[in-house]
Amino acid sequence: MFFVTGFFFGVFLVIGTAARQMTGVHLRIAVNHEPPIFSIIRNPANESSVRYSGFTKDAFEILSNLLGFTYSFVEVTPTMVKNKGSIDAAMIHQLLGKTADIDGRLISPTAERLAYMDFTLAISVLNFAIIQPMPNIYNRFMAPIKPFQSTVWYMIFVAFGATVIFLSVIMKCTRSNKLVPIQVKSRVVSETVWYTFSVLVAQGGYFPSSRLSLRFIAGSWCLVAVVLVYAYNGTLISHVSLPKYEPIVNNWGDLAANKNLRVTAQRGSLSANIILNSKTGSLKTLGDSLRRHPEDLLVSLPGELDRILHSGCCAYVAVKRLGELIVHGSMMAHGECKLTIGKELDYSQVWTFGVAKNFPHLSSINIGIQWMRQSGLLTRIGKTYLKPIDKCLGSSAARPKKSQLTLNDLAGAFTVIFGLGCLFSILVFLLELLVLYLVTKTSPSPVAEITQ
Repeated sequence: MFFVTGFFFGVFLVIGTAARQMTGVHLRIAVNHEPPIFSIIRNPANESSVRYSGFTKDAFEILSNLLGFTYSFVEVTPTMVKNKGSIDAAMIHQLLGKTADIDGRLISPTAERLAYMDFTLAISVLNFAIIQPMPNIYNRFMAPIKPFQSTVWYMIFVAFGATVIFLSVIMKCTRSNKLVPIQVKSRVVSETVWYTFSVLVAQGGYFPSSRLSLRFIAGSWCLVAVVLVYAYNGTLISHVSLPKYEPIVNNWGDLAANKNLRVTAQRGSLSANIILNSKTGSLKTLGDSLRRHPEDLLVSLPGELDRILHSGCCAYVAVKRLGELIVHGSMMAHGECKLTIGKELDYSQVWTFGVAKNFPHLSSINIGIQWMRQSGLLTRIGKTYLKPIDKCLGSSAARPKKSQLTLNDLAGAFTVIFGLGCLFSILVFLLELLVLYLVTKTSPSPVAEITQ
């Protein structure tokens, strides 16, 4: 308890010292209109009346109250962004030109940038993800064959044919042995085909024989039909009534192999640099795509990203938190899930505030940021801008509702027909022939009795 109390006393003592040092200091913060991250809202009736909102505004409002400084925002216009080629380049230009003290857009430190600017403590560390158009629903025209894999269908046809053949052969042989009246071969085959099909489609059927050997295979086929019909009906309902989406793009390999989506990223961003500088593997393939289509390196002018993503041509690589905001904005604008987001990639990005080189108040700002992290204020501010997008998430929206039944799932049914049915029928049929032979051999013929 004493340690905790002493710790917080020390923190507040240091913060109080920093606040006294920044009293009377005015900071100029460069910002860009990027809703919902940061919004510049003008009054249509009075252009000089401007209201700001977003993460940067909330964070510096707390820091200013904590450390005692005042601040104002320096707007980076779309024209500046277009002239410099990217938002980050336009922001950094404000720092180098001494028109701003702090880059209010969260930025990643790099070795190149450290040569001409400094950075605060990390605000957050986030993983990349792929923002993409919501996958299409599979065509349900083929739903009647979807419950089973192709190998299962093949085995059904094989089992059907084998059952017909066994039934026909045994019936023909028993009739040729005068156990039952002889009928035309075509009629025997037609009777067995119709009986086998009727049982398979759960309609039942009359089988014109009471031979034990035939009952074995007929009974086995009935058991197989029950298994197949119930398995088919249960899976068919899910394929027809529940939507099944095409696969979500979850990693670099998926995106590189996708024939319908090209990669896109913000010009000058860390994600774009990672892709463009890769020399091997899927990332090189994506980098080649960006070099063939330089228009896919977005300057992020107003409406540009929204237009590209909703066109269905491209997938956007950015940190997952930003992706969730983009997906939510699309959902609110269109009233449905037009976009989704894949799983986190194995690359992360550190977000900090950039400051002018040799910024004299960097240590005080860092103390304030550290206190905000320890007190949970940074997390609380971040959650303010997090919106629920569960129904648009790729992990739930595009998960197959019911997988196809494989041959392994139904191996037992086919074992019954081929093992129990066919083999036992052959065995019983041979035993019947043997019994018939023995009875015929031991019993005197009618002609011999009359002669005697």
